[in-house]
Parts: sequence; structure tokens; C-alpha cells
Amino acid sequence: MRKPRGFTLIELLVVIAIIALLMAILMPALQKVKEQGKKIVCSNNLKQIGISLTMYGSENDNKLPLNQGGNWLWDIAYSTTDYIMDTGGDRRTFYCPADPTKKPEMAIFWQYSQNPDIGTDSDWVVEPKTGRGGLYRVTSYFWMMDTIQGRSVEPEGEPEKAWVKTLTCKQPAATDLVTDATLSTGPDEDTASFTEVPGGLWSRWQIYDRTNHLAHGKPVGTNVLFVDGHLEWRPFRDMVVRFSVPYHWW
Repeated sequence: MRKPRGFTLIELLVVIAIIALLMAILMPALQKVKEQGKKIVCSNNLKQIGISLTMYGSENDNKLPLNQGGNWLWDIAYSTTDYIMDTGGDRRTFYCPADPTKKPEMAIFWQYSQNPDIGTDSDWVVEPKTGRGGLYRVTSYFWMMDTIQGRSVEPEGEPEKAWVKTLTCKQPAATDLVTDATLSTGPDEDTASFTEVPGGLWSRWQIYDRTNHLAHGKPVGTNVLFVDGHLEWRPFRDMVVRFSVPYHWW
């Protein structure tokens, strides 16, 4: 009776090589699908934000909510997030899944202006019931609404942009309202870092800020919510530095 013949070493090596080749071909495609899924979740976040801000405007003579505190464009008042969550959103609405460093359960982002300890869960932080308009959260998105006192500088670059106060601004279909966070350490995209941007998080907890949608460390673009409520994807080649320092792109 003949013994069953097993694979030879060469045959096994050939099979392994074929599997490795197939994995090399499939992995970029799978990664692309994964990133596309994150972009869709991100765009859904902005759609919900757009619905809520439109509802806010309809209840407040077309005015948009304005921050009392915060400096960077991704700072947003507790009072504004309260309203968005009351009208269909939740904590995840404010964080793009393409940025793994920021999560709604992290108090250092969700309750940034209350100065929580690093590692604290956001559910453990007691938020004040009054005076919430002066407190702000660090989110994954740039909010183009003006502040109560007025921002000290206007957006830079061409075409011209402006801070937004009302839903009845000029050309609402062409006016940016909320975008993905895209920031860097300098104005030159070839030399600047988009993943290790030092800011308030760095000075407090040695955590770098970073851009949302990246490929090999460089931004690929941003989801843009316009004042009229529609959404578009803007490739990075069409974005310029508009606010610094650090350098904010949209």
C-alpha cells in the first residue's frame, strides 16, 4: 500500500509566496475600502450637524450659535453641542473616525476646558448645569461660526472666506460652515507635519494634534458642510492655509 504523498518544501514555499502576493494585492484595496467607510461616517456626522444648525437657525431668526470661549477652530461651546445632541446627534457626532487619537469618551477632549486628568473617562467628569456657553470641547471638526466677541483675524487665502453668523449669509451654497480638521506645523505641505502638531494638548499631556483624513502622513482632503446644508468632498489640492498658528487648511 502506497503512503500518501505530502507537500515538498518547494511546493510549500510556492504556496506561501502565492498567498503573500495575493495579500499584497488585496491589502491596499481593503485599506481603501476601510478609509472610504470612515469618510462616509464622517460625512454622516456633518449631515447631522447641518440639520441641527439649520434647526437652531430656524428657531433663532436665522442666527447661528456663537462661541464665548476657545481659540482654535475645532473648539465648540458646550451649549452648542447640547443643542446638537438634543436634536439627533450624540457624542460620536463630533469626532471623525479617521482620527484615532480623539474619542468622545476621552475627557481631555470632551471636557477640555474643565482641565481633566489624562485618562479620565468623560462620563466621570461633572459638568456645570449653568454657564455652559463659556465652556468648550475640542472636536475633530473646524467650525466656521464667528465668536460672540468676534474673531481677531479674518480667514486668509483665495478665494476669500469669512466667518459665518447667520444662515442668510451671501451665497450660502458656497459658504463653508463645518469642515474636517486639517492642520499642520507649517504652510509648506512638503515640509510640514500633519500628524505631530503641538498645541494645548501637547503642553498639558504631550499629545499631538493631527489631521483627519491622511494617506502616508499627508492629507487627502476634507468633507465640507455648507451653510445651505449640502455636503461636498474637497481634495487637498484645492485647500489652502487660512488660519494660523498652527496652520489650519480648508
